[in-house]
Amino acid sequence: MVAALTLGEVTSTVRSPMAEGHNLTVDELLALLRDSSLKADSIAEEMECAGCARVSPGEVQLAREKLESASAAEIAGLPEMLGLALVHAAGRASRQEVLRELAVSPLKVLAKEAKRELQRLKQKGVQVEELKPQGQAVLKPLPEAEAPSCYASSIDAYGERAVWWARPARQGVEVVQVVISDTKGILAVDALGLSRRSWREFVKRLPRRDSVTTAEIPKDHARQLIAEAEEAGARNGFSPPPAYADALRLLGPAPAAPPPSPADSIEIPDQVAHQMAGAALFEDPLFMAWIPEEDAIRSFALKVDEIAVSQLFIDAAQRQQAFQRAADDAALAYFTPQRRTIYAKRLFEMAHVLAQEGRLDAARTALAVSRALEKEANNPFCRALFTHALEDRLQKPDAPQPVPAGTLITP
Repeated sequence: MVAALTLGEVTSTVRSPMAEGHNLTVDELLALLRDSSLKADSIAEEMECAGCARVSPGEVQLAREKLESASAAEIAGLPEMLGLALVHAAGRASRQEVLRELAVSPLKVLAKEAKRELQRLKQKGVQVEELKPQGQAVLKPLPEAEAPSCYASSIDAYGERAVWWARPARQGVEVVQVVISDTKGILAVDALGLSRRSWREFVKRLPRRDSVTTAEIPKDHARQLIAEAEEAGARNGFSPPPAYADALRLLGPAPAAPPPSPADSIEIPDQVAHQMAGAALFEDPLFMAWIPEEDAIRSFALKVDEIAVSQLFIDAAQRQQAFQRAADDAALAYFTPQRRTIYAKRLFEMAHVLAQEGRLDAARTALAVSRALEKEANNPFCRALFTHALEDRLQKPDAPQPVPAGTLITP
């Protein structure tokens, strides 16, 4: 009676199928194969009498020899009824590797029975490795070629920029837009889901003007920029906004090692010449608003006013020389090792932005100055950071001179 059987025995009884058209169960055939008193031709005859498809004594003998050791390929090569018997034998011996291989076989009858045997092992408390999903997913992931691009804006006078990190989603594109600072960390963050059409429209509206523009960047680099900003903010005592925790669920972990920067691919034929041309960067609209921090520029402005009205200088040429010396002194005091590192990173990132804009000469200059800042601050760029905003003040000390502000604009 079923009530007197264990769960495993009930499962075994229920799952010992009889193929359509005969009355011999798989477990009955397995018992025949294990009965050493029976000859192979007798078993073949018994199977035929029960209505099974005809098998040869040689096939029966092969099945008997491989009862405990048959591979998945050998089981699949036997007639179906003998193969099912060996599937059951593999289940009784807990030969999971054979059952898992048969479970994904194109032979549907064997695959179905192998899955049943794996389930029976689970019910007995055996740890069974899950089968990998087979076939193509109903919702296919977007091909790599269709993965959305990531973007970053140019950097403003305060070291701030926007980064747009994006990844494909089932319903379109998932976007994390972050405003980052290289000193204050994560300033603002927003995560949103867009249709692919909406994402294309969003990209069209990203800032691309004279004073601020947007460049495409690799996805890993975008994630690295966000991670570096978070670290910088933490070092300086700034916490990211609460929404950053939700955005991290989309962003996932930062790259284990910093990925190559897109600026690394820029070649500089004459590094010294481009370093010496650093002051020319401030003629570019993307750099016109770059000035030192407020205290430093105000202190320099007072010095310039002194030079402009001093009776020690007899002509404009002497005043200009004094102006340049004052700028050199201000730059050397301002560009501490920490600030040199910050500005070197800003220029390094801006090199890629300029290259994307097609301004390769300016990109090379930015990259060359970035490398120079790693060693010293005695270069035209550092001096021009002070002079370019106050050049007119030397001639007109009484006229009010507004200090340029940052120009970062985010859509």
